[in-house]
Amino acid sequence: MKKISFALLAVAFIYSSCTKDHSITPAKNNSFKISFAATLNTVAVNTWEQVLGGEAIVQFTPENSDSLSLSSKKDSLDLKNISTYNYQLVGGTYTISLSTKSTSVADTFIRFTSEVKDFAVNKDQTISLPATTNDGVITISKSTIDSTVMPTFTPLGTTTPINFGLANGYYFLYIKGATTGRLTFTEATTGDLYLKDLKVTAGNQYDISATLNTIGAIVIHSYPFHLKTSFLQ
Repeated sequence: MKKISFALLAVAFIYSSCTKDHSITPAKNNSFKISFAATLNTVAVNTWEQVLGGEAIVQFTPENSDSLSLSSKKDSLDLKNISTYNYQLVGGTYTISLSTKSTSVADTFIRFTSEVKDFAVNKDQTISLPATTNDGVITISKSTIDSTVMPTFTPLGTTTPINFGLANGYYFLYIKGATTGRLTFTEATTGDLYLKDLKVTAGNQYDISATLNTIGAIVIHSYPFHLKTSFLQ
């Protein structure tokens, strides 16, 4: 099977340390460049690449410090601008977490949580950041969809359809695992409307196509994807 990956982030954290007695010895201004050269790989049999976006929360929780007492720091960032993000921290040992903020039943980017513990901030280095997701994703090739009618997914028990996004040549929607709902789309060549009730399992991709000349019939190819144990390439 082909490996599918998306470039997740390239982050620079600048860290500085200080001495206990500033009145006697001025603090030495050390700058530690911490970066994430990272991808979130999946395994599937087609060419879908996961979509990154939305607001994320990053938190730095100190575990100990040789120089002073540190407090936990929290910040927010737009994952589309992750490559330009930086944050200043005093040297020490930290638990660092990064998680997407969206808790909605569906969204147009993958949601994930990630964390590294016992990370020593003392030199320029790259962080290995494990991650997990509770999302599944529905994809439909753009070429098979009527461009004037957006595909939608309506979760069971609601009446408000959620529009798909468009990326990588596909209409797509990330959906919280164990969610059941109705998929609706209009086929491009025939103009036929297709409806399908579908339960989404976390970690699965559901690639949808219509069966032409058979009213309402669709084909669902389901591919499980497995996150790597680390974001590092």
